[in-house]
Amino acid sequence: MPCKNSPLYGGFRADFAPVEGTRLASCASVRPFSLLLFTAACSAQGVPPVDQPSRGAATALSPAEALDRDPRPDVVAVTLTAEAVDRELEPGRTVHLAGYSGSVPGPLIRAKPGVLLQVHLENHLTEPTTLHFHGVRVPNAMDGVPDMTQPAVLPGQSFDYSFVLPDAGLYWYHPHYDSVAELGSGLYGPILVEDPNDEPELGDEVVLVLSDLGVDEHGDPLPPASTPDDIVSGSEGGIVLVNGLVHPRLEVGVGRRLRLRIVNAARSRYFKLGMAGHSFVVIGGDGGRFSAPLTVTEPVVTPGERLDLLVTPSGAAGSSVELVARAVSRGMPLPASAEAPLVGLELVANERSASPPLPSLERALAPLATAGAAEVPIALTLNADDTSVVMGIDGVPGDEAEPVHALVGSTEVLVVSNMTPYNHPFHLHGFFFEPRADDGSPLAVIERKDTIDVPPVSRVKLAVTYDDRPGMWMFHCHILDHAEAGMMGMLHVMR
Repeated sequence: MPCKNSPLYGGFRADFAPVEGTRLASCASVRPFSLLLFTAACSAQGVPPVDQPSRGAATALSPAEALDRDPRPDVVAVTLTAEAVDRELEPGRTVHLAGYSGSVPGPLIRAKPGVLLQVHLENHLTEPTTLHFHGVRVPNAMDGVPDMTQPAVLPGQSFDYSFVLPDAGLYWYHPHYDSVAELGSGLYGPILVEDPNDEPELGDEVVLVLSDLGVDEHGDPLPPASTPDDIVSGSEGGIVLVNGLVHPRLEVGVGRRLRLRIVNAARSRYFKLGMAGHSFVVIGGDGGRFSAPLTVTEPVVTPGERLDLLVTPSGAAGSSVELVARAVSRGMPLPASAEAPLVGLELVANERSASPPLPSLERALAPLATAGAAEVPIALTLNADDTSVVMGIDGVPGDEAEPVHALVGSTEVLVVSNMTPYNHPFHLHGFFFEPRADDGSPLAVIERKDTIDVPPVSRVKLAVTYDDRPGMWMFHCHILDHAEAGMMGMLHVMR
């Protein structure tokens, strides 16, 4: 199978852009614009700050940006080097993780649509690894699936990825080798492809990579789930991280709107976002902007998904409001803790003018033409007892499942049926799909996605057009324990 079970201990290193603004070194640092991250220097929890290039509000909490080594405007070239990383999660408590250039998450790769992205990966781990560019419509050879689209990158070796970024949106990168262990040790990072058609002053942009972490008494990552009950439950860590920090705080100017670009990089944890007395305007997701905004009180982002949210924290200077994650059952009993704090938003006197009213946020996004499109059934199944668990596609584990066949240029409707009593975030490599109503008709708000939650004993219909990128593409549950247990299959796109 493409996902290998082997131990991992290590991380990535990337080169960071030179600092154009202020180093966030302590509570006494100069505030960049209206936002300031309070890091370990002034909080009981967190990690040491890092240099970040000046991009206004985004520098306050967003991950540090990768250095572009190519001066050409139509090329972004970065280097990622795999290595182990030790982090002081809180005073006196060091954890041994994997990270990119000593950072968890890895550096933010920022680019524009149509740009050629070149990523040079060097593996200084003791185990093989790869990079999968989650959500990006890459050529098949760049998909990062070992033994299928490329050989695994062995310790001491390197691999060059090169592809054009065709679509605006927020994406992310992570290994596709021993995914539960490698992702769980800190190997993930965001990619932001800026939309040239974005309206001005949507909000002060902050990229938030949400994840969790489980470590033992020595600070080493816990091994992946091994018992049937734990595999079904998924490897949720007890420590919730926001950009590698435990409950960071962020200063927000009164009247300033935030644009939260959110990635769920956890192995199995769902995040139901909440902010007391507030609602969110959801303007986009996996594949960029929606055709129209949605107002949601508690948006949910499943493993692998992304959200583009607008919210204006309300209150007087000196007050605060918490962004929290509320419990999601996933078909299991709710955890004892009702919610986990994510980010404390501290309201301060505004250093800039208040954000202007929102413009019209509608986009011209036509639904896919599905007249005459074939429906392709895909069943997510589970066979388990007290001693073993096999998750699969159509009743068999992924390595025994018959591939789904499709032709370049064709449009199909995938009918994904969840035959189990548990939620599954279904992820398709390489292609966007468009969620449809149960009768196959377009939804009122059109969106492009690559990951979608399939609730227990239910089904979703997903329209997809296969553009000219033939090859074998994976689809799987993005609760990675479920994928490793067999809930993955193959899509063979042929000319």
